Amino acid sequence: MVGIKTKRPRIVSIISVIGWIMVVLSFVYAFSPAVKKIGEFYPALYSFVVCLQFISFVGIWYMKKWGVHLLVVSFFCKNILLVFMNSFSYGDFTFLVSAIFIITLLFFYRRMDVNL
Repeated sequence: MVGIKTKRPRIVSIISVIGWIMVVLSFVYAFSPAVKKIGEFYPALYSFVVCLQFISFVGIWYMKKWGVHLLVVSFFCKNILLVFMNSFSYGDFTFLVSAIFIITLLFFYRRMDVNL
């Protein structure tokens, strides 16, 4: 059976657009002097995690389950990386917004498509 095309809820569209904006702002942080001072590989690792987040929001835009899976993985990878960079905070805006996005997307998870 071919994947069923479902209409994307407005909240999922809003989450995707806000997520892309957050990704662009996070990508700028990857090249900041503060990240470069930490170590040689941190800018590359941080940029990789931010690219994973961008790809996950593309999947979420197209209502794919793998987009939510990748968002959860990139969320934990980014927070683990921030712990190693000594800049992790529970009160951080991106941490709270990402956690809210994940919880909200779980409500729409059943309506998402399994196929690529």
